[in-house]
Amino acid sequence: MVEVRSSGPLRLAFFRGTGDEKIDDAGCRKRVIEALQHEAEVDWVVLDGPITRVYRSKKLYRVARAVALAKRLALDVGAPAKRKGCSECIRRRRTYLLQRVSDLVSDPARYMEILHFGENCTKLFKGCKECLPNFRQLLSQMEKLFDSLELVSGKPYSEMFEECRKPFFVDGLWLDPPADSKVIDEYELRNGRGTVRIRERTDNPVLFYELDLPEFKIPYRELELLYSAFNVKIDNPPARADFASLGSARIFTEEWYTVLLHSLRDEGDGISSARIHELSGMITNWVMYRLLEPFSHDDNITDIYVHAPPEMQPVMVEHERWGILETGIYWDTTSMMALGEAVASRLGTSFDEVRPQLDAEIPELGMRLFMSRAPAIWPRSVEMTVRKRRRTPWTQPLFLLRRTLTPLASAYLSNMLRIGCSAFIIGEVGAAKTSQVETYIPEIGLQNRIITFQDTQELHIDDFLAHGYRISDVRIQNPDHLEKQIRAFLRAGQSYWLVTEVRAPESVRSVLGAAVRQGTQPVIASFHARDKQEAFSLISNIMSLPSETFKHIDVIVSTARFQTPQGIIRRVIEISEVGKEWKDTPEYVEIFMDDRRSDSLVLANLLEGPKKLIRQWSSMDVSRIDLKSYRKIDFLPPERGGSSQIPRLCRKLGMEQRELLLSILAEAKVKSTLLLAAQRSGNTEYLELPFVTKAYARYFTILRKESDQISAFEKWRKCLPEL
Repeated sequence: MVEVRSSGPLRLAFFRGTGDEKIDDAGCRKRVIEALQHEAEVDWVVLDGPITRVYRSKKLYRVARAVALAKRLALDVGAPAKRKGCSECIRRRRTYLLQRVSDLVSDPARYMEILHFGENCTKLFKGCKECLPNFRQLLSQMEKLFDSLELVSGKPYSEMFEECRKPFFVDGLWLDPPADSKVIDEYELRNGRGTVRIRERTDNPVLFYELDLPEFKIPYRELELLYSAFNVKIDNPPARADFASLGSARIFTEEWYTVLLHSLRDEGDGISSARIHELSGMITNWVMYRLLEPFSHDDNITDIYVHAPPEMQPVMVEHERWGILETGIYWDTTSMMALGEAVASRLGTSFDEVRPQLDAEIPELGMRLFMSRAPAIWPRSVEMTVRKRRRTPWTQPLFLLRRTLTPLASAYLSNMLRIGCSAFIIGEVGAAKTSQVETYIPEIGLQNRIITFQDTQELHIDDFLAHGYRISDVRIQNPDHLEKQIRAFLRAGQSYWLVTEVRAPESVRSVLGAAVRQGTQPVIASFHARDKQEAFSLISNIMSLPSETFKHIDVIVSTARFQTPQGIIRRVIEISEVGKEWKDTPEYVEIFMDDRRSDSLVLANLLEGPKKLIRQWSSMDVSRIDLKSYRKIDFLPPERGGSSQIPRLCRKLGMEQRELLLSILAEAKVKSTLLLAAQRSGNTEYLELPFVTKAYARYFTILRKESDQISAFEKWRKCLPEL
């Protein structure tokens, strides 16, 4: 029995199979071709079973139509018989041709052999000169029906009809990697979720993203068991499967399948209870999150793009290192609609023609998705964009590992922020601005209160709270409510305000305006701006704040991304201080600047001293530099183009400039030591939030007790292995 359904712009013919049927089997092939003869045009043919087989070539339907036309020719009696014996010729011809058509249904690639005009055909008409030429012409007409189909005898039908295989519960159409591609990168997904291979193709500049999942290696008997559980019809829920609230839907679904699989399992299957739980968890992930679930385990992916119509365009991903990649996975409109409706239901809204757009978070996957459907976009289709965050928080030491900036630049920023400076992080899309903001939370420290303003969950607030950071998370939705909340925060005392790329300008205006009025309220914010001038225009023109507001910003961190033969790299390309004495046009002092030739962030106008020593402190590894060398260098004075912020802040805090200099250099060595420990051990846990938090806490605890920063650093370095 065939069921024809629409999926976006395509028509699909579904056949419910019995067992592991495939088009290479003559019986299955005959059943499919005979059924398709009576259907209007279809694009793909789907054999539904434990293993779903999709035939995405229209050639299969065209074969069925050719067989149908051949059958009509065989049944056509033609012109009246010219003599008495010709009626018998026509009868024999019809019987013979119908048998040949039956053979074509089973094996159409052999059409030339089946329709061959041979000796048997001559005997068939017993020398009838009138019927024999007509019969020869009829065979030729039938043969022409198949000539254009490019069928090759002996070639597997699965190959001719472009078969794609997948477990029945897996979404989308999964194409095999290009045969001529070369693997240039390979890594394992976390939790053993699978393997990713990045492939280079000879005929396409876009790299190929291969996702190799364990689902595709499940033994057939286990797939049969899952398929039976998925299609079981029951009147009442099974015992032990308790209905759950909407928030516990995943737990309930997994328990449901666990019970069903146990009840359907035969003793002789040899499938353990542990394997049952593993299988139920696997199918539950697909039921709940569909194609998004496996992608959520790849921490190198930042964005997922599904363009309409999804059946005709592969899923694309933005890779942290390799940029835009083509996956070879074609999703389908039906599954995407189901996902959108399920997510909307969780939020108490709908995803339909009345509300054709959905903006929602899936926090358990670390994803935010935006979906559009008809009538907002392509008729009868759907489109999706997904922003994915890293599983764990970013830290400055992790950025050092990626050469985003240097230990000295990181230490400079950390010290400036801790003494109360405000900073803007600017750059274009994909330059890691929000990630940069997140790295400042450990730098600000456990001792300071932090308020984050975000309209989507981009920062790992729960992780920071679990490690003792004092954070209040504000979701920017209603500007009126935000104004009241800001006043409450101002009354609660000093804190740091972190603003991610909020989409509502009026909300950002409220935050910045309140900070300026307060005067001493440090703000760290990220903005889409290509350069400092564009950032100034954003504040003064788009947000309609007075130009004086820009003077509240002390430091601007410019970020960028570059495409290299080794992949995409993200860099801090400039750190500048904002002057305070200008009137109409902002003035800046470049503290660090990008050197593209050496791919490094070099000192510009911060320090003076021996050039060789300055170069050493500007390098990625300062762990071997003697901290006592700080006596040979100093801050470049403002009158010679140096920082004007540092003298002003030191006077304000009653601090010697050389004390701040030593603090910056010592902290640069702290970060470089962590980086070196990770590189030598091959263990990046040294750079992750848990260890970084403990390492920083130990350092500043020692520093509070020690008046000498040099001895404090040495004590910290000795106790590092104990952390």
